Amino acid sequence: MQNALTARLQGWLKPGRKGKTVGIELQSDGMALVVRERQASGEAQALVAEMDFLRYEKNVPPDQQLKNWVTEHRLSKAGCHVVLGADAYQILLVEPPDVPDAEIRGAIRWRLKDLISIPVDQAALDVFALPADGIRANKKMVYVVVCESKKLRGIIDMAAEAGLSLESIDINELALRNLVLRLLPAELAERGVALARIRSGMASVYIYRAGNLYLGRSFSLNYNGGLLDNLPEESLALELQRSLDYYERQMGQAPPAVIYVCGEHVSEDKIGNVLKTSLAPKVQWLNPAQALQIARTDFDDALMQQCVAAMGAALRQPEAV
Repeated sequence: MQNALTARLQGWLKPGRKGKTVGIELQSDGMALVVRERQASGEAQALVAEMDFLRYEKNVPPDQQLKNWVTEHRLSKAGCHVVLGADAYQILLVEPPDVPDAEIRGAIRWRLKDLISIPVDQAALDVFALPADGIRANKKMVYVVVCESKKLRGIIDMAAEAGLSLESIDINELALRNLVLRLLPAELAERGVALARIRSGMASVYIYRAGNLYLGRSFSLNYNGGLLDNLPEESLALELQRSLDYYERQMGQAPPAVIYVCGEHVSEDKIGNVLKTSLAPKVQWLNPAQALQIARTDFDDALMQQCVAAMGAALRQPEAV
């Protein structure tokens, strides 16, 4: 299984105290926060004890907002996993140079200089492989995640200032996997699963099989993200079908068993007949309460949809470093 992104900052990452884990997604307008409690009966009983969205305030730095929240919830020294905002990194699928695996990261850096939006000497990068059965041309392919080094340093400083123990820095593609795989029935695991995450003006689709990311792509979508806004089902179905076509024809894979849909004010009633009948896989609203124990009834659907990636981060296993 592909590991979470750690940015290879092992000297900065350290385990937190046992019992509670904080998942944080850094979004453009605030921080999604989830606290998971480990249960004595095992991982299957994972409990979401707290959930919140801290909207950025004009006169309060985000670092201070997080520190205040950690203090209020008595989470000092808890382990935390931070998910980069979608606009904070690039992910590219490339053919790596013919070098030993341990040398790929260094060798591939200078190949990227014309493909990324930041100077290569200011970039931190990590690499994980596309599974071999997802490549028809017998070529090795890898996903490369690129982020500005100063953004990672800022996250390290923010976690330290808040009193949290930073255990990993992750991306949406891998953090969301931890949640969606819990929803897939065991008998369908071999078929794989897709996830469509909808936001104002855009959407992303990720396809996983055997715990690995095979395909991830984003596209524009005419959706404003409001409570009363309907999903543009026809255009969404078209883009999802394009993703499925590539996954099946270019990667040689069978269609996934289910496509889960989640996102900004995406509720179950917005998943209409157009989506459900236009695509071969079953299309279903992603309900986190079917995968986790949710401790409080005041965590409404809108908040849970806002926090899906933070939930995935909080579910990350310590051994997946």
